[in-house]
Amino acid sequence: MEVDQPLAAPNVLPTFKTTISKQPFYYFSIELLSTSTLTLSPVQYFGYIQFVLRQWLGDVGAGMSVDVLDIRAREATIRVPFNKYKQVWQAMTLIPFKLPDGANARLQVLRGSAFAMGLTAGSRQAFL
Repeated sequence: MEVDQPLAAPNVLPTFKTTISKQPFYYFSIELLSTSTLTLSPVQYFGYIQFVLRQWLGDVGAGMSVDVLDIRAREATIRVPFNKYKQVWQAMTLIPFKLPDGANARLQVLRGSAFAMGLTAGSRQAFL
């Protein structure tokens, strides 16, 4: 082989491996919208989440694993199975309910992310 000749490359394309696997959970930041000034306990807040899921998805929604990670006043951070997040988002957006004082209320999705960090450091928040 001559020194000036390039080495012949094999006809094999490089392969790439990814280290990001499918996420097991999806995280939501939700808010309770109502004209009522009623303060809800964490148990009541969770109960309304379960009510909304039961109304939209029936017994399947009622049995869905929902973890309330944080509650601050009327906002909450919840975790749901990744393969069910679209149904949860639909239920939270569409189903209204009544609070104990008779006021109409609904849950609004503020943000959603496959990573919990996506909720705590939103790109649309103004940091002072």
